[in-house]
Amino acid sequence: MAKYKKLILNILKYLLFLSVGIGLFLWVYRDQDMNSLWAGLSEFHYGWIIASLGIALLSHFLRALRWRMLLDSIGYKPGVLNVFLSILVMYLANFAAPRMGEVTRCGILTRYEKIPFTAQLGTVVIERMVDVVILLLIIICVLLFDWNVLTDYLSDKMSVRDSGKYSFLTSWWFLSVAGLFVFLGILAVVFRRTLLKASITRKIVSYFEKFVEGLKSILHLKKPLIFILLTIGIYACYFMMTWFVMIAFTPTMHLSPFVALAVLAMGSVGMVIPSLGGIGTYHSFVVATLKLYGTSAYNSTLLAFVLHGSTSVFLIFIGAIALIILPVVNPSRKLF
Repeated sequence: MAKYKKLILNILKYLLFLSVGIGLFLWVYRDQDMNSLWAGLSEFHYGWIIASLGIALLSHFLRALRWRMLLDSIGYKPGVLNVFLSILVMYLANFAAPRMGEVTRCGILTRYEKIPFTAQLGTVVIERMVDVVILLLIIICVLLFDWNVLTDYLSDKMSVRDSGKYSFLTSWWFLSVAGLFVFLGILAVVFRRTLLKASITRKIVSYFEKFVEGLKSILHLKKPLIFILLTIGIYACYFMMTWFVMIAFTPTMHLSPFVALAVLAMGSVGMVIPSLGGIGTYHSFVVATLKLYGTSAYNSTLLAFVLHGSTSVFLIFIGAIALIILPVVNPSRKLF
């Protein structure tokens, strides 16, 4: 019964994120004639888009090498091909449910490389923390070079009417959650001896220790300079992917590389917000950013559609191929 309940909850969560993403997508494209949108696809030079997809594949390979460095720093040396294929499957899984890809890639290496799942999660957290830092640096760079344009937009979007009424700190649900955590903390202190003796507590502590081991991976990197260069390479690829698609579209090919950097920054924010593969959230952020730099609503929505659509189709395609290849290159163990 519990198994079916969990399955139902997962399905409901999937439908929730899917409906939010589709809702945002439809809102962004609410004023667009879809026939006109499809016709607009002929305005792109697809040689540039193919080049951007090749760079996308390179970025995934660099990410695989970077993650392998973190795993190597805690004593595990998985095969490069398995790590690379797990990264490709990760992006495919993210279209099934937000953040499912992180769990999926760890599960693949647990099965094929015998690396403890929780230790991998620690390295994944480190990886994402590094990505957040880089994204923040890019956003700061964009803000510094074009402060007036972007801050006016962000302040307008983030302003809330009657802020006293909707204050986060005074909302009832926040106080309820905080009270629950305090109550659970008191119970844990009062019954700490009983809890420490329980077998489930010992298992949790063991898993936590492996997780912390993964977190410490950043402290034991054998070649930190290579790690930094790989990180720079990943985001350089992301930038070129964005810029190449902008070059492929006549109405935006004249825009400076800096605009591509702004689109990358704000589009990445849209991808961070939980949705299936960034559907809707990515489009809304990219469209708003392009409008700031003088691109028409029609051209902005069309470019966002191609930026996200081309990458998404490519990720689903190569992710499916990776899923098929994994059992072939690991004949001794099957994925399922």
